Amino acid sequence: MSAPALAAPPAAAAPSPAAPAAPREASPLRTYLLALEFLLLFGALPLAASLPALGIPHLPSLLLVAAACAVVLLRDRTFERRRLWNAGAALEAAGDLGRRAFAAAIGLAALVAAFYPSRLLELPRQRPLVWAAIVVLYPLVSAWPQELVYRAFLLHRYRPIFGDRALAVAASAIAFSFLHVVYANWLALLVTLPAGALLAVTYRRTGSLAASTLEHTLYGVVAFTLGLGGFFFAGRL
Repeated sequence: MSAPALAAPPAAAAPSPAAPAAPREASPLRTYLLALEFLLLFGALPLAASLPALGIPHLPSLLLVAAACAVVLLRDRTFERRRLWNAGAALEAAGDLGRRAFAAAIGLAALVAAFYPSRLLELPRQRPLVWAAIVVLYPLVSAWPQELVYRAFLLHRYRPIFGDRALAVAASAIAFSFLHVVYANWLALLVTLPAGALLAVTYRRTGSLAASTLEHTLYGVVAFTLGLGGFFFAGRL
């Protein structure tokens, strides 16, 4: 009677090439360098861009920073690349994002009617072609680059400093608000602070830059439509 054949041990599953590597724990030196980088990128650079004497172009600077951040994320094996779009998650969240944008529209409309009544619907009434161009181009040249920098990049790269919970959301919101120092008015800083927090929460919950870009676009189009566009333009691109 022949001896029963021994079963071969199961082969170890090969790791998926698309799966991100586990994030490594940052050393004290790396944490210090990340903190310094954060202050330069999200503090010193917007402050410098706010100084007319320096003449730093706003939109080209944003696109350049966004391109650099994209390169860093794509080279980082611990970052999930699908987060850079993930349209499926955006579609699932679209209803909630739309309701939130509608509530924001009511609040902003009340704000404009109370304090800036002459500006209400100023852009679509007086410059409809400019308004239409903003509606079409805003997601591509403004909302998505900002979301890449202030959500995908910031929340991933500076996780050793802020973690991935409330402190990270606060850091994203404050940095996003401070970006608007280039417009030299208190209203831009004020309204973008809660907006930044909502966008950070959306990105964290959905893992989708498409979702936060959609929400950002809705807020931006609402603001320009209702008459707040002048608070988000410094006279030069």
